[in-house]
Amino acid sequence: MIMRNFFDFIKAEKLFSILFFLVFMLSLRTLFLSLQGDEITYNKIATNILEGKYYQTSHPSSVIPIVPFLMAFFSTSKIPLLGFILHKLFHLFLTIVALRFCYLTLSTVISEQKVLYSILLLTVVSSGFLSTLPSLYPEAIILVTFWGFFYYFNLPKSVDNFKKLFFLLILLIFTRYVYAVLGVFVLLYYYSIFTNSRNSIWKIIFISAILSTPLLFWFKYVYNIESQNLSEISYFNRFKSDDNPIWYNIKCGLGLEQHYETKRINGIPAFISLFVPMTGIRNYIVSSFLLAAVFYGLYLRNKNKTILNLLIGFSLVFIGFIFAGTGFSRYWLVLLPIIYLSYYLIYARYFKNTTYFVLLAQSISFILILNEIRVTFLIFNKLY
Repeated sequence: MIMRNFFDFIKAEKLFSILFFLVFMLSLRTLFLSLQGDEITYNKIATNILEGKYYQTSHPSSVIPIVPFLMAFFSTSKIPLLGFILHKLFHLFLTIVALRFCYLTLSTVISEQKVLYSILLLTVVSSGFLSTLPSLYPEAIILVTFWGFFYYFNLPKSVDNFKKLFFLLILLIFTRYVYAVLGVFVLLYYYSIFTNSRNSIWKIIFISAILSTPLLFWFKYVYNIESQNLSEISYFNRFKSDDNPIWYNIKCGLGLEQHYETKRINGIPAFISLFVPMTGIRNYIVSSFLLAAVFYGLYLRNKNKTILNLLIGFSLVFIGFIFAGTGFSRYWLVLLPIIYLSYYLIYARYFKNTTYFVLLAQSISFILILNEIRVTFLIFNKLY
């Protein structure tokens, strides 16, 4: 069935097929790149995991566990490069699954197939997406768990759907702590089940308790090593470095200050970097305008249940990024489909003909793909 739909798509949408194929081929360039940045940290921890220690070098670590454990799973002692390649291909597979979840979620809002394809295409050609998602950073896992969570949340309420969304939420929190804010949707789920099917409420509470157990043990572990300052590398030092660490993080998250752990201002000013393929670009005014447009676009159709859920989810994650203080540009990548959906809703508010939106999306994507081809040649020239 999936293969038939795939071939039908190729026959019906030749231009989209070519553009998506080019994006897929360009994403494979990460297979030839050596580890860098946080990937090196994850690899050090993964190596120690295989020896029974969750250490970076000689002390316990509180680095979020999903990527190091996956890296340990894919590791091959005789041919380390093969393990990294398999892991990157797995992340690429997760990205494709995530886009499928995204497509199914947005299809409940948008009936025009070409518009859906346009939103997905704009997502995958956005600045940083091709470099980050197939790499060994956690973004691919975040993308699939985030959009899987919303896909199951928007399905009819049932115990079976709750199991899946709650499991995905646990994985999401294990991948990046800030997404614990989506627990608000779990409370909404409890309320819906309680008011409409009280016989199931105890079942989902029991399921929640069972699936939450690994997370509770992890939090206990993190609390122990953080309270004793045993961790070599920690996400929590930012809350220990100032007389008023919460206010300091909020200012950095808003982009009013540069966080001491980063090389440049992040937060709100970094939002523009999603759309302009220039390294390190920051602009507070333009980014604020683009962000305001996201909220406005979603507000236009907030009576739609799916869009309202996406608006709440976007707002919660946005607030979480502000409190995190050091939200990098890549943190925004998971929200790209919501962002482009909101921009389309603004377009649809004033223009009835979707043809121009599709043509604009294809044109922008083609230009960005050409730039990615240029970047790919530069990468390979540097390597070889």
